[in-house]
Amino acid sequence: MFLKGQQVGKYHIEDTLGVGGFGAVYLAVDTWLDKKVALKVPHRQTDDLFQLLKEPRLHSALNHPNIVRLITAEKTDDVFFMVMEYVKGESLEAILDREKTIDLKRATDYLRQACAGLMHAHQNHVLHRDLRPSNLLVSELGTVKITDFGTSTFLETKGFAQTRIGSPPYMAPEQFLGKAVLASDIYSLGCIFYEMMAGSPPLFHPNPAMMEKLALQGKISPLKLKNSSVPRAISDICSKALATDVKARYPNAGELLREMEAALGITRKESQMEDIRSRLRARDEASRKSLCWNCRKPLPPRAIKCNHCGEKQ
Repeated sequence: MFLKGQQVGKYHIEDTLGVGGFGAVYLAVDTWLDKKVALKVPHRQTDDLFQLLKEPRLHSALNHPNIVRLITAEKTDDVFFMVMEYVKGESLEAILDREKTIDLKRATDYLRQACAGLMHAHQNHVLHRDLRPSNLLVSELGTVKITDFGTSTFLETKGFAQTRIGSPPYMAPEQFLGKAVLASDIYSLGCIFYEMMAGSPPLFHPNPAMMEKLALQGKISPLKLKNSSVPRAISDICSKALATDVKARYPNAGELLREMEAALGITRKESQMEDIRSRLRARDEASRKSLCWNCRKPLPPRAIKCNHCGEKQ
C-alpha cells in the first residue's frame, strides 16, 4: 500500500514492519512532531467509514501500558490508516523463532504482563480473539504489549462472538464452533505460555480442519511432561488455562494472573508494586533519551536526525 520514502500527509514512510491477512504495518515519522509511529493500513479499503472505524473505536477504549496505544485514525489520499505507538523491540514470535524456548522466569514475566493487559481489555468488555506470539510485542526494556485488535469485538449485550476468527494453533475449541467468550483469550494465552516453555504450541496440524478436531478432543500433554523443569503448580495452571470445557477454564485474565502469582509466591503488594514499575517503565521507554551513534550526544525522544551533528539515526 505504501512505499519506503513515500510521504503520506505529515507522515514519512521509513520501512515496512509487517504484513498480515488483514493489513500492513509501516514504520513512519510524524514530521510535525519528529516522532516515530506505526501506521496500520487495512488491506480492505472501503467507503463505509463505520466499518473502517470499527477497530480504532474499539481500540481507543483501551489505555494500559501492556497494550499498544492507538494515537488516532486518519484518511489521506483515499487511504484509511491507524496511527499507533511505535514499540522499539520485537515480537514474541521473533524471539521464539530465535531462541525456541524461554526460561521460566522470563516466560512467567511475559505471561503476567500479557494477563495485565488482557485483564484491562476484558474489564472493558473487549474480546481479542487472535492472541498469538506475533501479536505480543516485547520492547527493548522487556515490556510486553498486546497489539492487533483487528479481529476483536465488544461483548456487552451478547454472551459470545459468533464469527469463526483466529489463528488455529491458538484458537480455543469453542472458537472453531463460532462461540468465542472471554475465556477463549485465556486458552490462547495458555497456548502461548506452553509454547514459550515447550518450544511448540500444545496442538498443531497444518490442516485447519484437523486443528479443529484436535482442539475439540482436547488431548493435551501436561506442560511438565514436555519440560521437566516446570514446577507442577505452574504446569497445572497451564492445564487449567487449556481446559477444553470453558467452565473448567479461568473465566478471565485476572483469575489466571492471581493464580500464577500465588504459585510464584508473589504477594498482592508485590504485584501492585510491579504494576507501578511496569507503568513507569512504559513511561520511561516513551521518554528516555538515546545517544547519537556519531557524536554520542543526547537525542530527543524518537529522533531520526541528530540536532548536534545532523547525522541520520
